[in-house]
Amino acid sequence: MGCCRELIYGSVSDFGPGDTIIDSGNEWYENTERRIVEANSKGLLYLGMGVSGGEEYARNGLSLMPGGSYEAYNNITDIVEKVAAQVEDGPCVTYIGEGVWGYF
Repeated sequence: MGCCRELIYGSVSDFGPGDTIIDSGNEWYENTERRIVEANSKGLLYLGMGVSGGEEYARNGLSLMPGGSYEAYNNITDIVEKVAAQVEDGPCVTYIGEGVWGYF
């Protein structure tokens, strides 16, 4: 079934309305789009989060591109700003928007 679908459809019974699912697997955008709708129907918040940086940045911080629920993004802002690469302008993370921003 796949990890995200299992989370959305209840194999993890500890999830409840307002809880957040973060898919950082650089997923195909149509899957992310579908999962946002599925998660919303269960009262869950969903973010598709592109991750860039490769091997080098796994040690020095990543570039993170979350999109989806703004409420979900607010729930994780402190965390992603700490794990993202740090540059002169600040952490390499920005909320992309309500839509999906996965791979084409």
